[in-house]
Amino acid sequence: MTVVDIFCGMGRGRGAGSRNRRRQVSEQERAAAVEDYRESVGRLQHTAYRNMRQTVAYATIFVAVIATWMLLIGQATPATFPWYAVAILSGAFGLATYFVRQSRPRLYVLAVAVVLAVVGVTGMFLTN
Repeated sequence: MTVVDIFCGMGRGRGAGSRNRRRQVSEQERAAAVEDYRESVGRLQHTAYRNMRQTVAYATIFVAVIATWMLLIGQATPATFPWYAVAILSGAFGLATYFVRQSRPRLYVLAVAVVLAVVGVTGMFLTN
């Protein structure tokens, strides 16, 4: 028996015309399948949004940790200190997203955190 014989024999297992025949599904089964599909897509979208939100919050917290570290090792000058403070504030807002329970205010807090992180990092690079 060769590999070709094995693959050719696979198609004959269900009958000659089985590819054209569909299993008859009742309307209730079809509606249940559609509802299951919608629920699974909804769960996937929810977890994807949660993962994205957490990643963005982690990024702003990371920027704040780096800015704090730069302050502690003495990298801050009077010109760069406000930008470090803005970056640290962005981390505080990023951390606050974990304490806000409603989705709309949490989105606003996260948006503020991102804007502050971008402003802080941009200011740090422009003043150095």
